[in-house]
Amino acid sequence: MNFQGVRSKFETPIKTAYAALSHAVPVFFDNFGDVLSDADSEFVYVNIQFGLTTEVGLNSSLDNIRGIITVRAFAEKDKGPARSQTLINTAFTSIETLNNTGQPTSGIHVRTGEVTGPTFEDDRPFFVSTIETNFQATVIS
Repeated sequence: MNFQGVRSKFETPIKTAYAALSHAVPVFFDNFGDVLSDADSEFVYVNIQFGLTTEVGLNSSLDNIRGIITVRAFAEKDKGPARSQTLINTAFTSIETLNNTGQPTSGIHVRTGEVTGPTFEDDRPFFVSTIETNFQATVIS
């Protein structure tokens, strides 16, 4: 299993995309505890959960890792929906780009399913937009 390799397939393009925005936005991943106290303005929180991790085939076991990725974009409240939509669309574009890459001869190959959302909440000090999708990653050796 190469969980860190799978995580990096998502984390690297997402972090790069948010850093490239005209106002760079900090991105926090699962290994951060209380992200709300770490940020004084907008930020993004990415959660990756793993489910089924091995499938038995006819000849051998394959590292087919399945899971779910959830991205929450926290925009400043009372500033209108445009910035929130920009933030969550950045995540959407980064995730969808993974489906446009070809299968490598070695390494990790990732495909995502249909994206759910965005959904919006405003019950916190931030306006929160959320998208979620399932994924399958194959470790090719």
